[in-house]
Amino acid sequence: MLHEGPAALAWLTEHPCELLITDVRLPGADGIQLLERARKQDPPASCLVMTGYATVEQAVEAMKQGAMSYLQKPFPTEALLSLVRQADELRSMRDEIRRLRAGVGPENSGLSGQSTQVRDLQGRIDAAASSHAAALISGASGTGKERVARAIHRQSERAEQAFVPVACAAIPENLLEGELFGFRKGAFTGADDDHAGLFSQAGHGTLFLDDIEDLPLEAQSKLLRVLQEREFTPLGSPRPYEFHAAVVAATKVDLAERVKDGGFREDLYYRLNVVPLHIPPLRERPSDIPVLLGEFLLRHDPEGRYRIAEDTLRRLGQYEWPGNVRELENSLRRAMALSGRARVLRDEHFFPGGPAGDLRAEEIVPLRESVRRAEADAIRKAMAATGGRKLKAAELLGISRKVMWQKMKDLGLSGED
Repeated sequence: MLHEGPAALAWLTEHPCELLITDVRLPGADGIQLLERARKQDPPASCLVMTGYATVEQAVEAMKQGAMSYLQKPFPTEALLSLVRQADELRSMRDEIRRLRAGVGPENSGLSGQSTQVRDLQGRIDAAASSHAAALISGASGTGKERVARAIHRQSERAEQAFVPVACAAIPENLLEGELFGFRKGAFTGADDDHAGLFSQAGHGTLFLDDIEDLPLEAQSKLLRVLQEREFTPLGSPRPYEFHAAVVAATKVDLAERVKDGGFREDLYYRLNVVPLHIPPLRERPSDIPVLLGEFLLRHDPEGRYRIAEDTLRRLGQYEWPGNVRELENSLRRAMALSGRARVLRDEHFFPGGPAGDLRAEEIVPLRESVRRAEADAIRKAMAATGGRKLKAAELLGISRKVMWQKMKDLGLSGED
């Protein structure tokens, strides 16, 4: 621990630093100078700034210079420890991306990540791959259902055989039977040649039925028969053919609810749902975001030209990603396209209009007023959660009772608010 600004500046010149915790005011220098020096290191250090009530504006300036956060004195020890833990998580995220760039990341199992949900799903993938039983993958759009289906195929004994994807929603209903089962020459007007359907093309491999909920009821009935009898009959054929492929289906809806509504056959649902695999949305597994970003950087920037700014990486982990993995990948590609000559990707590259890009100019308020509103809202919520007990509310907010009282006074809040 160094107590003087010049000594700290000299130390930072000679030594790498992962985390800097500094006061705004130091003997012989100020904390902003230390912050600037620490942020110029490669990789830049995470920085926490401590400040008294009279130097809050300097702390805000420190945030603009790249500080991770600031603490207003006096503060509880737990508030500092919490920020230190966050800084450690950010360092781990950066290390994960570097490791993936070096090619020593985890094997691609179809759904990249290190969260408990992904590890549990990997066990299900292994089970589905070692079995010939049907599997049903559920998850919101963009979560990576086809990637999981391909992982099941790749890890199975059928890996050398065909993987045939079928977009159930993309085939017109009047052409569906011919596309699935095939047809013989002369079976109908326009059938000038034999056509091998998708069931035939799958052979001894894997048939992947995506958006299975969009399959019409009549086609559901015929699919059920194929799964039960393990045979299908092309249109115009005098005899059936054996069906050998494993079947993996995927749905973006709650198929059990669709059964209750009468939109999906119950017997087919149970026939498909032998090995269920659910992919959680990205907002429920934010720890997977750096792993995914590392993988996408390898795919779209193999030369290693780009890196993601630390504060931007943190905000990407806080965004909910309604489009899930697909949206995350697209946002990285957009960031690289919009970065110009910059090689450090920042917020404005990922979200050129901000995550809420439809904000109108008249809705934007000065930064100081935004901070006041946010602080007032946070205090109201904390007071409501604690039944108006200021000490408990202050503990929830990570500030002292004295700071809590002063802020309430400055913001014009009373206990009744």
